[in-house]
Amino acid sequence: MSEQNNQEEQKAQKIAFYDRLKEELEKNADWPVKYMYKFIMPNKDENIEEVKKRFGKPDINLKKNYSKTGKYVSVTIINEEKNADDIIKRYQSMEDIEGLVAL
Repeated sequence: MSEQNNQEEQKAQKIAFYDRLKEELEKNADWPVKYMYKFIMPNKDENIEEVKKRFGKPDINLKKNYSKTGKYVSVTIINEEKNADDIIKRYQSMEDIEGLVAL
């Protein structure tokens, strides 16, 4: 498979994922909702600061849990969101943080 086909397939999978997520959120939530975000990433201060920055609140309630080796950190944030589109935009804004996995 060519690199371009692979990128197109990844893009299609991402679109399908966000479509399913939006459908589930709209079906199961009463808006506004307190939504729990969970991310796993390499344990670097700059990664955590970047996540905070993208939430636009320096004092965001962020909980950290470190792996046994300390190499990775899971970050949990509970934030009130107005609708499913805002949640999806928030996830999309995190996609370029190196090593970040959204759960």
